[in-house]
Amino acid sequence: MPDDSEKKVVHATKRCPECFTYVKLDVKRCPECKTRLGPVEKHGMAKRQVNLMSYLSFFIAFLAFAFYIWWEFLK
Repeated sequence: MPDDSEKKVVHATKRCPECFTYVKLDVKRCPECKTRLGPVEKHGMAKRQVNLMSYLSFFIAFLAFAFYIWWEFLK
């Protein structure tokens, strides 16, 4: 007999983590707030997808700032 931890819950919809709108499972973007949506979690909420471009932009900006500090004050 399966335990409670082994049971899988099947959802018909998922909820947007930003605006809490119910959307179909195959939707990639929320129609209300345009947030990118990932797969559904066990509680019915959609996972937020990681925006890799924002991390890359931050890293490039940080390197540019560090180079500026080195160039102006430490060179």
